[in-house]
Amino acid sequence: MRIISERKGFQADHSSTSYEFLAIDRKLGKEEKAKVSKLSSRANPTSSRVSFIYNGDYSDLPGGWEPLVKKYYDVMYSESYDWWTLAIAFNADKKDAEKIKEYEFYGIDDLGIDVEEEGGRVIIRIDCRLDACSILANSRKRYSEYDDEEDGEDEITCREPLLKLLAANREYLEKGDCRLLYGIWLEYGDQENEESSPPETKMTKLPMAITKLLSLLEQP
Repeated sequence: MRIISERKGFQADHSSTSYEFLAIDRKLGKEEKAKVSKLSSRANPTSSRVSFIYNGDYSDLPGGWEPLVKKYYDVMYSESYDWWTLAIAFNADKKDAEKIKEYEFYGIDDLGIDVEEEGGRVIIRIDCRLDACSILANSRKRYSEYDDEEDGEDEITCREPLLKLLAANREYLEKGDCRLLYGIWLEYGDQENEESSPPETKMTKLPMAITKLLSLLEQP
């Protein structure tokens, strides 16, 4: 079966689209959780996490994932038939935002990195293919089996592997370490086009979090 995909959501024929969000810097209050829950009758947001699953070709998250990352959540991933969108967001000044934006590119099958800066907040969007089998193999429980931190779970050290990896990589990006982004360009970018190349970045002594996330990348 031929899968037809497009940027901004990677909608695919005969598939479901799933979303997972995690708030790191601050918890959602009662009113904020109520606003998130209105997006789906099946959503049950906690003060730090929420998930959505939509089945079929024409059902998707109302308004897209971007408003949720701008307002409430710090990392997100979406999967639709093996096409993945990863999002990492944090507060940064314009100088740091401009440095990160130098790693923006569109490569093979529109896989790549998009960077948006608005109101002192940077949102890094990564469109990629991931080795889903490796992700699931490292997960001992499904997301829905965990309760909120208020019931004893620390959302930063949650065992959901991809959210944990995104949270860890966010810490490096906040500090100006862009090796993750350069590694993604090495996988999907046009290395023969010097004009579109990001700043050359040394990929030595990579932290485990960066190495692990890069190891999950797959070619389309």
